[in-house]
Parts: sequence; C-alpha cells; structure tokens
Amino acid sequence: MMDWKNILQDKGNGRWEIPTSYKEGMRVPGTVFADESLLLSLLEDPCLDQVANVAHLPGIVGSSLAMPDIHWGYGFPIGGVAATRVDGEGVISPGGVGFDINCGVRMLKTDLTAAEVRPRLKELMARLYSDIHTGTGKGGRLQLTHQEIDQILEQGAGWAVQQGMGDPEDLEVTEESGRMAGADPDAVGERPKTRGGPQLGTLGSGNHFLEVQAVDEIFYPEAALAMGIEEVGQVAVLIHCGSRGLGHQVCTDHLKAIESASKDYGIELPDRQLASVPISSPEGASYLGAMRAAANFAWANRQLIAHWTRQSFQQVFDVGAGELGMSQIYDVCHNI
Repeated sequence: MMDWKNILQDKGNGRWEIPTSYKEGMRVPGTVFADESLLLSLLEDPCLDQVANVAHLPGIVGSSLAMPDIHWGYGFPIGGVAATRVDGEGVISPGGVGFDINCGVRMLKTDLTAAEVRPRLKELMARLYSDIHTGTGKGGRLQLTHQEIDQILEQGAGWAVQQGMGDPEDLEVTEESGRMAGADPDAVGERPKTRGGPQLGTLGSGNHFLEVQAVDEIFYPEAALAMGIEEVGQVAVLIHCGSRGLGHQVCTDHLKAIESASKDYGIELPDRQLASVPISSPEGASYLGAMRAAANFAWANRQLIAHWTRQSFQQVFDVGAGELGMSQIYDVCHNI
C-alpha cells in the first residue's frame, strides 16, 4: 500500500501536492484540495494514483487537480479537473469527461414554506413520480423525430423554451445559457440518438434525483436574498441528472475510436482509460462536437424536468406558476 503520508506535501490552506517525482512521466504536479479529515479518508483510495496518472497527459497546464469530492473514477478520479493546451500538444480524453456527459444540478426556489407543503407532501410526491419518469429504460413523455433530436443537440435548453416548456429567464441562470456552441449532431451516431431520444425529460437511475427541500440555515443573507431565498423553511427543488443513454453512448462510441487512434499519435499513458488524442486531430474534433451536442441534450433534459416539476406543483397547490414563485436559481454541470 502506498505511503501517501510521506509523498503528499502540505502546501497550506487545504492544498496537498503530489510532486512530479512521485511517478516517472508526470508533466505537472497533482494538487488535492482537502482538509485533514478528508485527506485521511483518501489515503487508502486509489484515486490519488489517478491524480498522478492524469498529470501525464500531453499539454496539461499547471496541475492535475482534485476537488474535495474526489473518489475512484474512470481514468480520471471523480472530482478530477485538468486543462490542456489547445494550441499545441494538448489532448482531449473522453475518460476525463465521463460517461454521463453534462451531469449537473438545477435548483428552483419557491415561495412556499415547509409548513405549507408538508400537509400535501404525499400528494405532491405522487404527482412528481407520475409526471417525471425515474429509473432505467425509456419513459419520456415526448415522441421526438430524428430532426427534433438534432435540433435539441444543437439548441440545448433553448429548444425546450421555444416549445413553451420553460421560461426565457431560466436560460439566463443556466451555464452557457443552456447551449454549448460548436455542437455537431452529425458526430453523434445513430445508436446514441435512438437510445437517448426516448429518455428526454427523465431522471434515470444511479445517484440522480429530484428532491423537494427546505432551507435549514442561511449563511450569507445578502447572497441568499439575491437568489430569492429569504427565510428558513422556504421550499426549494434540486434536480440532479445528465444526458441519459445518449451521453453514455457518445462516450462509449468515441472512447473506442480514440483508444485505437491514440497509438497512431504516439501517446503513451499509464492507464488505458486515459486514452487521448490531440485536440486538433480529426478524432478529437469529432469527439468535442459530439460531447457538446450531448451536453446540450442534458440541458434540454433538465429544462423539461424543471418545467414538469412546476406543473406538478401548480396542480397540487391549484395556483398559477407566478403565485408559487418557482424561479430558477442556477443550473451548473459537473461533467464536461
């Protein structure tokens, strides 16, 4: 077992460094963000070795980073972050993005309180389960044509808003306004579209969820007020999901192509799960176009779920959307 206590260097303020001397071929150090209690939980986890492996990527800039939620992942650790140069030897690695492209979180606030919601909570949950499919498989409420799927891959959350499923203001507080430029629907194969299209507007399985929450404590009143959070007990909704089977299949398909092509570019890495190609290569450009398209699909997915969540609340509480105050606070991705 690796003696990380003697390898990690304390850089202060919750930063720990894995020096380039740890493993031959590291181009930059690894930087782990964790307090001492978190660090203790990582010492027997192979994720720290993954941080060092990522530091081998050609063109990596600065450091191989690990956020406080770090744990074992595919090639990269979960919570791993890296930047590579776009104007030189920098590479793109599908394993660094992961299989659930643009998995992310969207938060809606309401003007309801926990005391108002609790008497109708059972009815509300039943309505949400009815309106929004969970678990594996299809279950989406929309029957989409291939042309519509391509539009979604190009337009992202904006497509849903144009169809009347969401507010234009939602896009203003969504990362990238819910649409990543440079998406290439043609780089997304037929299988991802067939697999993922029927799943649009669904949560999926695993650690994905839609949770009705209540504010327990306000740490920064000024910031909270700007977000529409005014009191303890105020009800909010948090949605966590991604690009469903479409994104998973995009990663699977391009990972196979990139694993094969990486040898042609002379890229050697300590873990085959880090398979990479130059960003400027045809394979790299194709993956980036498909990844952006899958990211747009995920934003459309969360947009639809948010829209149907609002409708569920309106039906249960028998009021209009404006009276509920169900505005969006943010939508931010964590797999991109």
